[in-house]
Amino acid sequence: MSRVRSARIPGVQRHRIRGGSLRLVLWTLAWGAGCGGGHSSGPTAALESLAPRARTAHFELHAGQVAETTVADIAGALESRYGRVTSDLMTGEVPRMTVEVWSDQASFLAEMERFLGQRYNATGYVTGPAGLRVLAVPSVARNATHEMSHAISLNVNPTFANRPRWLWESVALFENDEFVDPRSISYLTSGRFPTLAELDADPNAGRQVYEVGYLIGEFVVARAGRDGLLRLIRSNGDVTVLGFASPAAFESEWASFVRARYFAAGLTLGEAVQ
Repeated sequence: MSRVRSARIPGVQRHRIRGGSLRLVLWTLAWGAGCGGGHSSGPTAALESLAPRARTAHFELHAGQVAETTVADIAGALESRYGRVTSDLMTGEVPRMTVEVWSDQASFLAEMERFLGQRYNATGYVTGPAGLRVLAVPSVARNATHEMSHAISLNVNPTFANRPRWLWESVALFENDEFVDPRSISYLTSGRFPTLAELDADPNAGRQVYEVGYLIGEFVVARAGRDGLLRLIRSNGDVTVLGFASPAAFESEWASFVRARYFAAGLTLGEAVQ
C-alpha cells in the first residue's frame, strides 16, 4: 500500500520515529456510534500499513489511509482533554503516547487479533500506559480520548486494566464526559439497576457498563471526591475503601443517588439537571 504523506497541521509537528514492540497486552472497548461497524473504507486485499503522521506536545500519531483532517481532529481532541484527565487523576505529566489509527476495518481487526489473540466488537483499545489504537469511525476523536483516559489511569495503578471492568470503564466514561441520561434507559426508569457483577460481563456479551458507567463515576466523586475515585482505582474496585460494607451496599447507595438526582425532581428527558 502506498505511503501517505504527512500534512502540515497548525500547532502539530511532523516527525519520524523508530518502531518499537508493544509488550503489555491490555485492551478495552471504545464505545460509541462507531462500535461494531461503520468504517471509512472497505476491506482491502493488502493490510493497511501505518506511518508517522503528526507529533504534538504529548502524542505521536501514526496512521494509514486516514484523511489529514481526521488526524488533525484526533490530535486536537487528545491535547484538549489531556490536561483535564491528568489533573483529575493526579498523575502529572505522563510519558508521550503513541496513537495508531486505521481506516480499514479488516486491517484493524487483523492487527487486533494478532496482538490480543482474538477479535472483539471494538473500535479502540490500549496497549499499555503509553499506547492506544483506534479505527477511524465517525466518533474516532471521542474514542481516542476515551482510550487516552484508560491509558492515563494505568499510571495510577498499572494493574487496573479491566480489574474490575465496571470501574475501568466507569473512570474512562466519566473522564471523557460520555453521559447517557438515565431517563432514557428503560431498565433504570423501571427501577432495575444493574449490579457490579453484571457490569463486569464479558465485553462481547454485556454492554450495560457503557450506559451507566458515567453515572457510577459521578456518584463516586460526589460521595468521596476525586481522592475517593483514586483510592478506588488503586484498590482495584474494593468498595470498602470508601466505607461501604459490601458491593451490595455500594449498589444501593448508587441507585439512591441516581434516583434523587435524575428522577425525584420530576424532570423529563432533555431537561437539565443542576
